[in-house]
Amino acid sequence: MRHQVYFPVRIGDQIVWLRNFKIKLPTHATTLALDAGDVTAILLDVDTAIYGLDTYRGALAPASSACYQCIEVALYGDNVVGNVAWQGFTPPAGAPAAVANGCMKRVFTYIGDKIKTATGYNPAIGEDLGVEGTVAAAPPPPGSTAPDFDLRSTTDGKMEVLWRKNQFDGVRMEFDLGAAGIKSDIDLRPNYTLNWLPPAGQSVIIKVRLRYLYKGEDFGTWSDWQQWTLTGL
Repeated sequence: MRHQVYFPVRIGDQIVWLRNFKIKLPTHATTLALDAGDVTAILLDVDTAIYGLDTYRGALAPASSACYQCIEVALYGDNVVGNVAWQGFTPPAGAPAAVANGCMKRVFTYIGDKIKTATGYNPAIGEDLGVEGTVAAAPPPPGSTAPDFDLRSTTDGKMEVLWRKNQFDGVRMEFDLGAAGIKSDIDLRPNYTLNWLPPAGQSVIIKVRLRYLYKGEDFGTWSDWQQWTLTGL
């Protein structure tokens, strides 16, 4: 149910898709003989997904793994009782009215059960709504696939991770900062700067590893650890 061939892989493209669907659905509702109340409800689900992927996600700080999980539950939560709850910090203004978790699952079900089965539906309407589509090229076999990446210094003494996107959504990253512990983050567009330095005058050897994300899931294996020395300024 979750991975629809018409729904983009990259989060930025998903936001564009959702905004187009939000604008176009009301214009086709009469032709498709859709119930007005159902359309209103599904558009609220769409607004929730846009808020979560764009406004809320855009306000997250690095290493906010619990907040990324909050987005996952809001959009795709399986058997998660209760309404969407934006957790971890005070969410940005503009959150839609509360809906039950799993808003994108309801959107996909509505497209399959109501829109595409409507008597008035045709491929032209589907293209306008963005619900037609072709199967994307298959990724490499997951068994041994791991990201290639390099490390380099930024102009302000921090560390930049240079990685190759290929056909994947992005990468999951882990940083072993020694006594400062483990930090994790997700990056969807190369390249990534670690916003962390040790205390002034101290040097720390940190370790970094990456794993690909594909269609919202971990894919393949973790890369080997690479090391880099950071010195506090």
